[in-house]
Amino acid sequence: MIAAIFIAWPMAAQTSNKTARIITIDDAVNLALQNNIEIKQSTMDLELLETKNKYSWNSVSPSISASGGFNGQTPLESGSETSFSYSLGASLRLSLTPTLRTTMKKALLDYQAGKASLETTKRRIELSVRKTFYSLIYFNDNIEIQQRSLETAKQTYESNKAKYSQGRLPELQLLNSQYNYEKKIPDIENLKRTYQSNIDSFKILLGLGLDDEIILQGKLDDAFNVQFNDTSLETALASIEENASIKNLKQQIAATQNTLQAAKLASYAPSISFSLSESTTGSSKKNMPGKEAWEPSSSLSYGVNVNLPLDGFFPWANGKLNVQTAEENLAKLQMNLEQTRTQTRLTVKNSYNSILQNITQLELLEKSEELTQKAYEMSKNAYNMGSTDLLSLQQAEDNLYSARYSVQNQKYTILTSILTLEDTLGLPFGTLGK
Repeated sequence: MIAAIFIAWPMAAQTSNKTARIITIDDAVNLALQNNIEIKQSTMDLELLETKNKYSWNSVSPSISASGGFNGQTPLESGSETSFSYSLGASLRLSLTPTLRTTMKKALLDYQAGKASLETTKRRIELSVRKTFYSLIYFNDNIEIQQRSLETAKQTYESNKAKYSQGRLPELQLLNSQYNYEKKIPDIENLKRTYQSNIDSFKILLGLGLDDEIILQGKLDDAFNVQFNDTSLETALASIEENASIKNLKQQIAATQNTLQAAKLASYAPSISFSLSESTTGSSKKNMPGKEAWEPSSSLSYGVNVNLPLDGFFPWANGKLNVQTAEENLAKLQMNLEQTRTQTRLTVKNSYNSILQNITQLELLEKSEELTQKAYEMSKNAYNMGSTDLLSLQQAEDNLYSARYSVQNQKYTILTSILTLEDTLGLPFGTLGK
C-alpha cells in the first residue's frame, strides 16, 4: 500500500486521454535544444550573419548601369520639319577602397561572434534545463518523504484507535495522533499543486505545449556520483580559457583590432576608382532630301581616379582621433581580459572549495540520517511498549524526515554547484568530478 501511494500521484498524468511522455535528463536537454524559442531566434540571427559573411566581398562588385531614350519634336509652324533623336548608354564603375579587407574581416568576425552567441544561448538554456530538472526531481523526492511521513502518522493513528478502543490509551493521545496525521494532508496537496505548476513552467522551457503530459524519470541518487580531488582542480583551472566571458573578450579584442586597422587605412591609405562608359546618340528629320534618316554618334569614356586622404596626418582631424580611440579601446579590452582571467581563476577555486565543503557536510548529514533512523525505531518500539509518550515518538519522526530532507537538499546543492562550475569553465555538462 505504501509503495502504491508513492507511485500513484506522479502517475496520475496517465489518467488523461493523452499518453504521458516519460522524459529523462538527456531527453529534456534534447527537447530544449530543438524546440526552445530563444534558440530558434538565435539560429535565425546566425543564418543572416552567415549570408552577410558569404557576400562580404560585394563592396568590390562593379556598379553597372544602362540607359536609353527616344525623343521627338514637331514645331507648330507650317513648313517646319519634325525631328527625332535617340540615345543609348552603358557605364561601369569599380571602386577599390583600402578598407575592403577589414570590411570582409568584420563580416567574418560578426559571424564568429554569432556562432559564439548561439553556443552561449544553448549552454544557458541547457544549464537552466538541467537545474530545473534536478529541482523537480528534488521536489518530487521531498513529496515522497512527506508521503512516508503521512503514512507513518496514519499508522500511528490507526494503532492508537485500536489501543483506545481497548481502553489502553487516553482519548487526548488519540486526538493528538489524529491531528498529527490530518494536518499533513493539506501540506502534501499544496506540494503537489506547486509541483504541477513548476512542471508547466518546465514544459515552456522545453518548447512543449501545456497540454502535453510528461513524467520525469530520474533520481538525485542516480545523478550524484561525484569524486573531487586535486586533479579535478587542475583540470578545471586548465579549462578557464573556455570561459564564456574570456572568449567574448577575445572576440571583442579581435573586432577592435580590425576596427583599428580600418581606421588607419581610412586615414592614410589611398582609394582607387575605375570608370568606363559608352554612349550612342542619333537624330533624324523629315522632308530633308539627300540626308540620311539617322545620324548616329558614339563615344567611349574611361578614367582612373586616386584619392589620398591627408587629414589623418593632422592631430585634430577626425581620422586621427578615430585611430586613437580604437587604440585606447583595444588597450582597455586587453586589461579587462587579464583581469577576467584572474577573477575566473579565483571563482573556480572558491567554487571548488565550496563543493568539497558541501561534500564533507553531506557525509555528516548522511550519518545524522542513520542516527535519526535508529532513534526513531527505538522510540517507536518504546511507544508500542508503553514506555514513552506520543510526543516523543512524533518528535523522533519529525527528526527522521527532516534529516532525510537535509540529505536530499545537500545533494541538490552540490549538483547545481557542479553545473554552475562546469558552465563557468565551458566544459560539457556532466563531466566534472566524474
